[in-house]
Amino acid sequence: MKNTALISGGNGIVGRNLATYLAATGEWKVIVTSHSPLSYSGDFEFLRLDLTDPAAVEQQKDKLKDVTHVFFGAYIEKHTLKEQTKVNTELLENLVIGIEQIAPGFKHVTFIQGGKAYGAHLGKYKTPAKETDARHFPPNFYYDQEDFLRKQAEAKSWSWTALRPDIIIGLAIGNPMNLGTLIAVYATMCKELNVPMRFPGSEKAYDVLVNVTDAELLAKGMEYVAVNKSAHGEIFNLTNGDIFRWKELWPKFGAYFGVPVDEPQTFSLATYMGDKDELWRQMNAKYQLAGHELGKLVQWPFGDFIFNNLHDAFFDVSKLRRNGFQEMQMDSFESFKRVFDQLRENRIIPA
Repeated sequence: MKNTALISGGNGIVGRNLATYLAATGEWKVIVTSHSPLSYSGDFEFLRLDLTDPAAVEQQKDKLKDVTHVFFGAYIEKHTLKEQTKVNTELLENLVIGIEQIAPGFKHVTFIQGGKAYGAHLGKYKTPAKETDARHFPPNFYYDQEDFLRKQAEAKSWSWTALRPDIIIGLAIGNPMNLGTLIAVYATMCKELNVPMRFPGSEKAYDVLVNVTDAELLAKGMEYVAVNKSAHGEIFNLTNGDIFRWKELWPKFGAYFGVPVDEPQTFSLATYMGDKDELWRQMNAKYQLAGHELGKLVQWPFGDFIFNNLHDAFFDVSKLRRNGFQEMQMDSFESFKRVFDQLRENRIIPA
């Protein structure tokens, strides 16, 4: 019998790419959930589920009773760390406790952490980051989610695994913290305005060492840790496996989009993109694009944060390789290029 995957946060960059990947393997029955309507389709069942409601899973027990594996990628943004920690821990608690009660074949939870586990959002952190590194001063909802799973799984027939990707590169709509889309939109605007595609951060940020995680590679890793018992009860970093500097990739971005690249020039994307909604609407009409609003595609402050990091930021992925997952052999430019290609194919940016 096939395993049954329940993917929460189905509209996110993690959920969308995981649903597509698992469905394509033919080895899984896939159920995708989201609080909002799904923005894509595929060979899976979609179920609207409000995980802020502790009774949400019980109310859908007939459709969820066969779930064997939970892939948790739901997230709600809040203004304060206290609120952010509370609501996102409750999402996981409501889902897992609910599945425990109605799915006798429940085996495993895979959930996503990330650079924030190392304090990446605070600035400099030790590199290469390792899974054994100490936690930063709380709160951090990743820590609360992990602590909940550790305690809840004690003496149970199910287990959990945490994966820590870094900046995830993949196709997603309505997921504005998406660096691949941000770079693509910025590049096409530069081309439309006939200006060079300058790196908007400082010279120092242009030269730091960074890594990213391909969304399709992450999906493979999520499947791997879900079905391999040697990975259960563990935390693993997962990136493409290479390390690069923005100054190495930026000229390649320019060449892909056919726009010249000049020296870095520090400016705020959030500030300078404040008047570009009308330009984007005009470009959608001119090139007969899909018509997605700019704010649904990109979050410019996210770009400002990434491109103004002044310190090396990369993970050690040797633990997951030692466990047996040998897929982290990617060229990160190829990850970006695949997303750029998908954006063109879906008429989100001009061809």
